[in-house]
Amino acid sequence: MIKNLLLLFSLLLCVLATKAQDRLELSDSEMGEAFTEEELKVIDNKERGTVLKRRDIETGIFLKNYNTYDDKNRTSFLYHLNNDISSPTDLTTLEFNYAHRFELAWLELFAFRTSGKFREITDNNPGDFGTSFDLEDTDETLFAFGAAISYRSRWIQDLVNSDKMFTTTSAGIGYYSFDENFTGQSYGGPGLKTDFGLHRRSSRSVHYGVRMSYHLASVKRAEEVEGETSSQRALTLSWLTFGFDLSFYF
Repeated sequence: MIKNLLLLFSLLLCVLATKAQDRLELSDSEMGEAFTEEELKVIDNKERGTVLKRRDIETGIFLKNYNTYDDKNRTSFLYHLNNDISSPTDLTTLEFNYAHRFELAWLELFAFRTSGKFREITDNNPGDFGTSFDLEDTDETLFAFGAAISYRSRWIQDLVNSDKMFTTTSAGIGYYSFDENFTGQSYGGPGLKTDFGLHRRSSRSVHYGVRMSYHLASVKRAEEVEGETSSQRALTLSWLTFGFDLSFYF
């Protein structure tokens, strides 16, 4: 129930983020009639970013400002914990992703390794193994990689009164490889991944923050007995984590 409420809340935040119209608009009088259509497009694009003021540490002199709309590439390192605060380490994830910005969104390539209890990774699925407590407490390992589309928004700045805060929402698809250690069987199949993040841009090249990730995957093992149905060989994997995010721009 708690996971469903958290998922619903995350989806609501995603909708708010993607629909928020938080760009600063220039008035007609400010634009005037001197700008060409191409120049107006550049102005409009720059308003989507945040201007970072930079200062030389040694001299104290302000350097040329940097607009985050000019970001092109990003690498991120994330460490996720279980959403259940009573057992945060029962499910952990180490994740790396690379992202490249296009005109309206980012394309992310991700890879991660998840370790945790069987009951946490397959919380919504009783499984085909009965209700063995040994199985539920088995330590499992899962690997995945894939691609996602990510959108960055500044609507949070109006709530926290800080022009360095921003949010990200993403949705992607990947291949999930699950090694079930209790039976020694290996599963594989497609999965979906959705993220919502809250971040602070600390400099031109760094941001840090927190991220919530939800995963849903359908994996299958090889047929062991002739006549086994697809459902007998399948598992549904589902989990929610909260992670710490450290990213670098270049």
